[in-house]
Amino acid sequence: MKKYYEEAKYNAAFDRCVDVMSQMLQKYGHQVLDKLEQDTPQTAECSKDDKQAQPLTDKAA
Repeated sequence: MKKYYEEAKYNAAFDRCVDVMSQMLQKYGHQVLDKLEQDTPQTAECSKDDKQAQPLTDKAA
């Protein structure tokens, strides 16, 4: 166990907090991500021609 605070009770409380947070992330993380994906606006799709690489041109010429 890594020591973050001088007093042992604070280190124990911090470890418990990290444990609870990691358990919540494991239990509810996928639900939060799904909700965030639903709430974000969808980006416009590019056409096939837009996705093709364009040749580089020499700007110095």
